Amino acid sequence: MGRALGRLKGVDFYRKIPTDLTEASLSGAGLSVIAAVVMVLLLGAELNNYLTLETKTSMIVDRSAQGELLRINFNVSFPALSCEFATLDVSDALGTKRLNLTRTVRKLPINADLERVGHYIHDDRVLDIKYDELPENYTADTINYSSPLSKVDFEAAMKKYDIIIGNFYAPWCPWCQRLEPTWEAVREEVHTKYPDTDGRVHMAKIDCTKEVDLCRDHHVTGFPSLRVFRKGHDEVMNHGLREHESYKGDRTKDSLLAFVETLVPSAGRPHYYVRGMQRVPKSEGCALSGFVLVKKVPGTLHFLPKSSGHSFDYHSINMSHQVGYMYYGNKPSPRRRQALELYHPMGLTEDWADKMQGSNFYSKNQRTTFEHYMQVVLTSVEPSQKNHEASFDAYEYTVHSHLYNTDDVPTAKFSYDMSPIQIVVTERKKAFYHFVTTTCAIIGGVFTVAGIIDGIVHGAGRLAKKVDLGKQG
Repeated sequence: MGRALGRLKGVDFYRKIPTDLTEASLSGAGLSVIAAVVMVLLLGAELNNYLTLETKTSMIVDRSAQGELLRINFNVSFPALSCEFATLDVSDALGTKRLNLTRTVRKLPINADLERVGHYIHDDRVLDIKYDELPENYTADTINYSSPLSKVDFEAAMKKYDIIIGNFYAPWCPWCQRLEPTWEAVREEVHTKYPDTDGRVHMAKIDCTKEVDLCRDHHVTGFPSLRVFRKGHDEVMNHGLREHESYKGDRTKDSLLAFVETLVPSAGRPHYYVRGMQRVPKSEGCALSGFVLVKKVPGTLHFLPKSSGHSFDYHSINMSHQVGYMYYGNKPSPRRRQALELYHPMGLTEDWADKMQGSNFYSKNQRTTFEHYMQVVLTSVEPSQKNHEASFDAYEYTVHSHLYNTDDVPTAKFSYDMSPIQIVVTERKKAFYHFVTTTCAIIGGVFTVAGIIDGIVHGAGRLAKKVDLGKQG
């Protein structure tokens, strides 16, 4: 047993030197203190490095699931587009077309200074307005527009009658042409039943190609527009905000006659709701906000003036707008945003997700179409298994905009295209053995280097003493 232990001592890497054979020095003590300080600093730095998050950024082909939908959030204000006719259509490269989206879109009346002047409204326009059959051999050339009122006549009529139903039209409008025979038939029957001496109701026409200022004063942008005027005006005060009454029902003789009959009992009374009549914000502009879900293929959001049964004078339409926000996906919570700031390869800038926020696009010319092209990139953040709540898909985009004059309907187009490349940011967990190895290397390396330096310093000191004693050889 003793012999075996003696042999085991023979492989001792750390043979001990008797204390009486060692010599302490001031230079060695100083180097020891310095070495200890250096070790502590390096070990602290290594520990901080071990605890610091390390990420790996990869570029791969987009691995989104088949049929996955992309959410587009928007808030766009049009100071010269009425909410009565403001419409959002969506189309994509697969041929999908969704017209007049209303379920996830809200409209807010605004003025020319982008200030709110009304309440959020729900778009309940009738998409299929019914008309009477036209008489045989009836053409646009046979239409009689001999009885439209001038501005002066119209103002006089409003003072004379309790209720005036005004038909604001344009002779070139096909919907106005189709309504004309029905309107004349209804007007004749109403005026026979309620003559001028009755004074309760009167039907009048206004040609907006001649009485431009009158139509503009009443914010008429689509033709025909059927308005109800009581006591000289069509304004309705709704919680301090101005609105006007507009007929939106079918344009048949029976429907119009029934509508007139519902109005007559209210003659001489303030404005109140009547079946078939819609309260429309009396303002010049409209702010559309909400979201749409689209397929991840190239597509376009079309903001434009449109309404079934109405025509528009495109020469008078201005699609200037301000973008409140336009971003993709869900907005991260403060906690996730904080995590994204750590994981994102280049950090987060102020406009990292919304490059168009607060942008203004104005044109002094009418019939101008605005186009915005956005290239969208998906960045997927995948943290360690212990931090699932930080997992997040962030969408960023670049945008290029331009405008041009068009002979067609002026619109504001927001085109998007998903990049086929997806950026994946993953968290890399550092191995503990790497930390242990580095710690040993720091301790051993500093100790060894300090020993070498001590040897050099000690040898140099002894050599200096020999020189002083003249024993250098």
